[in-house]
Amino acid sequence: MFIFKRRCHQPHLILAWSLATLTSAAVHAAPQASTISGIVQGHTAEGVSQFLGIPYAAPPTGPLRWKAPLAPAAWQGVRQATAVGPACPQLPGDYSRTATQARSEDCLNLNVYAPEAPRATPRPVLVWLHPGSLTMGSGSDYDSKALARQADAIVVTINYRLGALGFLSTTELQQEAPAGNYALQDQQQALRWVQSNIAAFGGDAHRVTLAGNSAGAASSCAHLLSPPSAGLFHRVIMQSGPCIRLGNKTLEQARTQGDEFAAKVNCPSGVGQLACLRSRSASDLVAAAGDGLDALQSANPWSPVIDGVIIPRNMTDMARDGDIHKVPVLMGTTSQEGRFFVAYAFHEKRGRTMTADDYKSAAEVMTGSAFSGSTSRALYTAASYGSHDLAMSALMTDAGFSCPMLTDAKRLSRHTPVHVYEFTDTRAPAPPDAFAFDWQAFHTSELAYLFGAPVFATNLSGTPTVEQQALAGNIIKYWAAFIANGDPNQSGLPKWNKFNELGMSIMNLAPGQVGQQGWGAFTMAHRCLTWSLLFSLSGQ
Repeated sequence: MFIFKRRCHQPHLILAWSLATLTSAAVHAAPQASTISGIVQGHTAEGVSQFLGIPYAAPPTGPLRWKAPLAPAAWQGVRQATAVGPACPQLPGDYSRTATQARSEDCLNLNVYAPEAPRATPRPVLVWLHPGSLTMGSGSDYDSKALARQADAIVVTINYRLGALGFLSTTELQQEAPAGNYALQDQQQALRWVQSNIAAFGGDAHRVTLAGNSAGAASSCAHLLSPPSAGLFHRVIMQSGPCIRLGNKTLEQARTQGDEFAAKVNCPSGVGQLACLRSRSASDLVAAAGDGLDALQSANPWSPVIDGVIIPRNMTDMARDGDIHKVPVLMGTTSQEGRFFVAYAFHEKRGRTMTADDYKSAAEVMTGSAFSGSTSRALYTAASYGSHDLAMSALMTDAGFSCPMLTDAKRLSRHTPVHVYEFTDTRAPAPPDAFAFDWQAFHTSELAYLFGAPVFATNLSGTPTVEQQALAGNIIKYWAAFIANGDPNQSGLPKWNKFNELGMSIMNLAPGQVGQQGWGAFTMAHRCLTWSLLFSLSGQ
């Protein structure tokens, strides 16, 4: 529980004694909590106590680079936890607040947001895994005061190793230890920290929800399948991060990719390669790793490896076979996911619209083959959508998010309770300089409704309407009920039916239109029967 102390000021004038006594009785010291490593002291704002930059693991530096996370060192006295810690090494970019935040390999820290209002029983806990294509972002991008207060829950946001530092695999690394996937191991370490410490912040270690968006959601799916994650969480929220699109590499594929990466930083294959890689600066490694967000130019090379420990076998097969932790799942997508990626990859990075050649190349990257790319371009023509930009946006939405999510929902619902949504607010606020076309319900657009403030550094503009404010309130109420009970339903809200393969119930989240979508509407709108066939042909 929190430790509160009162400050008492010595008055210099007898006449001031009474006033000083009354004042000091109302002033509380900064909140403190006792963790297994030592006492931390945070601060309170807007009715929420915040403990920022708490280390949950030892710095993964020097000889600990590319090793399993270790417990943090204990400290004496009271550790100040009033400022966020460093973000993990990454390229600078517009889609994380890390541009103005220190970056360091000593980045395995987390933030705890706890409502200040007293409560007789421990609060449920939400652990948030940030998005960013597994190559960028930080837990500190997500100020969780409003979410914690409105959901009456403890919210924990974490950092984890990114890109090559989180997923590199080479022959020597595989010989050194069988378990790779260091980013996933970091997340597991953070979840273990929560199990050991969250009671000190008023949280219930038996009601932990693992949640994330995009790469954070895909990571959550990996933990749904990973044996070492058993018992570390009790429900999962996956926002715009389908399992089958995350992908996973075999050890041989990972070794090949690792050797190619090592060559970029002048660490040739053979004995001594690992020592060479550990001697390289983090900035050199980040520069060589590239930009995982530009998903329309090349597939992101940094994804989980089937190491036999963290990921025991192909994740698609595990989900299909029901080899999962049987916990309730809430999952969904936005209705125009792809518009964000097209705007980023072409209008922002290249300063132009997509050409026919761009579209051909991007379709093949997105679908994984020339055959699927050709087939998809015949379905999503520039003439039908008005431009190559909008045709590619629709293709990516359907093939990369909506239909894979539907496939995941079907598979998971055979084994555990699943609730599915689609966020469809086409008036969601976008950057004021949105490029060439309306972003509508783009990738990550629902996060501003959940966290109560813009996320990323996109300078979202516009004042929400009364209907949008009501939608944000409903989303938080649904999420809060799920976090507390494993079911989003609660009194006063439209009923949210459980998903199954026959009914395929999907909740529509839009201003003034919260309710179940018509049967088959989602499948038809996103051409999921066609994509189901193409997925099957490609082994997905």
